[in-house]
Amino acid sequence: MTTDEPGSSAIVFPAMGPSRFADFGKFMLVNAAARRRFAVADEALGYSVFDALRQSEDDYAEVAQIASFVTALALADWAEESHPETPHLCAGVSFGKMAAAAYAGVLPFDEAVRMVAEVARGERDYFAEHHRDIVTHSFVKVPRETLDELLAELDTADEWYEISSYLDRDLYMVSLNERALDGFKKRIGAVGGYSLYTMRPPAHASIFEPLRDRLDQEVLSRYRFRDPVLPIVSDQDGSLVESAEQARDWILGGFVRPMRWPGIVDTLTGQGVDRIRIVGRDRLLRRLKCTVDNLSTTTTAPESALRPR
Repeated sequence: MTTDEPGSSAIVFPAMGPSRFADFGKFMLVNAAARRRFAVADEALGYSVFDALRQSEDDYAEVAQIASFVTALALADWAEESHPETPHLCAGVSFGKMAAAAYAGVLPFDEAVRMVAEVARGERDYFAEHHRDIVTHSFVKVPRETLDELLAELDTADEWYEISSYLDRDLYMVSLNERALDGFKKRIGAVGGYSLYTMRPPAHASIFEPLRDRLDQEVLSRYRFRDPVLPIVSDQDGSLVESAEQARDWILGGFVRPMRWPGIVDTLTGQGVDRIRIVGRDRLLRRLKCTVDNLSTTTTAPESALRPR
């Protein structure tokens, strides 16, 4: 499918940031679309997401991931009701791919809720035992040529690393051993860069292949994926995900392949998309230069859905 006529739109589900009850609680109670979605989620899981989130102190716990996932889809519902427009494509960045897959009909919503919960448990158990010394660090204002120099220094020191995310021309995420982190951050500052945050557990690296295989066998194998009703732009290589098999590979690929936002932008613009709606709590994508230079952006966050129409 191509959408090369000017003026097409797309919906984008961003990566998950720290998710707390304060971020979602009022939206979950007040917004009608949220109440509908969370009622289904509660039934699918056998517990109240609202109550569990209120009691949780872990910003990335299973319930935080579920709350972020369900909220994104509820916001998409609300946006369709409030500002009717049919997107031609959709995309999901990192964890956002779960919402994109459900939005595109790859799995029914109740099944997708259960899969999100089971994947979260699988990741938690895996990283409790493995790669406890690996972190993923994000930073900005480091052009690719300069980054290559910093990575060459890690090579010289015989330190393992992988680029885990390509977010913009000068914004990256690199996974590396925690023992090398302080030195890497100092070098980032020395070349004029700015460190943002460090993720633990880490994400998007080929050494997590055992995790991908475990989740494939123990979780995804129990679900029947469907062909997307809306083409999805892969956050790994910018290709179009248009079949159930491609969707399964794309979800699993997120554990071991780097995320590439500029590749999504290139595909969207190549398909005639000139505007996107970012649905969910986005602190980054709408501000990136490759986004601003190519796309008009509307952001729909929980706060948006609480304002009078």
